[in-house]
Amino acid sequence: MAQAPVTPVRKNRNTVLLGLAVRERGPSGRWRIRFRWGLLLGMMAIFVILGYCVMATGLYFYFKRVQNFDEVRYLDMYTLLFNQTEHRAKVGDYQIEQAKAALEEGNFRQALQYLRTGIIRSPENLDGRTLMADFLMFGFRPPDYDRAINILRDGVPFAYNDPDYLKKYIQVLLLHQDDAEVVEVADRILAKNPSPEVTRILALAAATATYYRGNFDQAEDYLRRYDLEDELEGALLSARISWDRGQKAAAIAKLEADLDKFPNDEPIYELLTRFHREEGDNAKARQYAVLRNINAPLSVGPRIDLLFILNATGQEERARREAESILQQFANDERSLQYLANYATDTGNVELSRRIYERALENDFNIAPFAMLLIESHITAGDFKGAIDFTSELVKERPSWLEKNWAIFNSLRAVAYYGLGNADLTELYLNQFLQASDVRVESLLAVSNRFEKLDGKEESRKILMQAYSQNPRNQAALSRLIALEIELGNSAELGPYLEDLLQMRRPSASILTEAYRKLGSDHFIFTRGRKDLLIELESIINPRTGSSVTETVVEEQS
Repeated sequence: MAQAPVTPVRKNRNTVLLGLAVRERGPSGRWRIRFRWGLLLGMMAIFVILGYCVMATGLYFYFKRVQNFDEVRYLDMYTLLFNQTEHRAKVGDYQIEQAKAALEEGNFRQALQYLRTGIIRSPENLDGRTLMADFLMFGFRPPDYDRAINILRDGVPFAYNDPDYLKKYIQVLLLHQDDAEVVEVADRILAKNPSPEVTRILALAAATATYYRGNFDQAEDYLRRYDLEDELEGALLSARISWDRGQKAAAIAKLEADLDKFPNDEPIYELLTRFHREEGDNAKARQYAVLRNINAPLSVGPRIDLLFILNATGQEERARREAESILQQFANDERSLQYLANYATDTGNVELSRRIYERALENDFNIAPFAMLLIESHITAGDFKGAIDFTSELVKERPSWLEKNWAIFNSLRAVAYYGLGNADLTELYLNQFLQASDVRVESLLAVSNRFEKLDGKEESRKILMQAYSQNPRNQAALSRLIALEIELGNSAELGPYLEDLLQMRRPSASILTEAYRKLGSDHFIFTRGRKDLLIELESIINPRTGSSVTETVVEEQS
């Protein structure tokens, strides 16, 4: 019997879109699509989780391999979206640690790169800011003090209770003569009642800054308000204020009253020695130098001071015995031998300087400073041929240290040849010295002083102009440049130089008085800003007379 054909069953429901939706036929026979939202959301959650895991893994290897962040944790990558600031700080702190390691290895370029990015990522890392500031001040030629100050300044809000950081910041500001900022920062933080140690540092800094500007009343107010006169630094500053006021007896009396008051009173003996030397009382100066030496028998500083006093008072034999004693006692102390070598150089004691040089050679010390001081001792003694002969020996030997000190070496050759009257070689070596890129302003000032002592005023002026160009805020360089310009009768730049000097700390009264006297003469009649300078100078030199006298003089000469 034949079977009837089977009629296929028509499906009214099937899945589409990989099972994420259902296609259904309604009662009317029309098809409609219904999403399976539970499954869809579950799948999306799975993909998001997988994607997040892939991203976290990628970030982990990025920080581990590309950024060299060895301390990264896999778990931290999963929480990165919720603590980005904290993670950035961790990376920055790590990079700053890497910078320290690079510095120890001598890799300065990599250290600088790590520091730059580390400080950006971790702005509250005060160690990094301090290290970067040191890098800018001591690792760059010329030093970039402005950037160093900016980096330290930006860290102050995080350092209200960090005495070491604030001390560093204050020291850089004072070095840069930003005295007004020192006072402003000190007053701002002191108003917040910081810790006693921070209070002491900031109050003393403010007193010092106002003292540098000649505001003695304000400086003493800081000392009294914060009881700083009962501390060594405050007592020394109080004595200096009295001394600069002209109250010299009071200054000495203050120091004598403070003897035995502090655990370390060597600085008091040192200042007493200096004050009596300046007063010309060599007997008293020698007395305090001896007491200082007794108080600190193992320190070379007091004994060197005593040497200078003995030399100044003509006690040459006693000075020779004392120098010999120091040489024997500190023969294996490199720093102490350098102090003694400085004394030998300043007094032109070539024999002593040579013996120190030979002892340094025997002990395998860093010989460069001892060799340079031996050359200088020949120059101080007027033995210019001896200086040239020794420099020639060094050039033939070409020791390894000479290349690094080539600029200073050439400056000494220039001075020695000037002393011999050889103008051509003087100019040759002086130009080589000035063309060097790694010469500090302090070195320029020292060489300028050498030429000036030999009456080489034009050479000294040339060096001082470069020192001023290299660091316009160096008051010593500018003061000496102005003095030379006045002495040589150069009026072209005297006006701008004086304007800059008047913005600095307590300019030398003798320089201002001489400038005022010279500007009033016909020789400097065309100096730029002459009338205004005369008025300002007179207001400083004679504050009670006003400006009418100067105006009358200028009008009469006009």
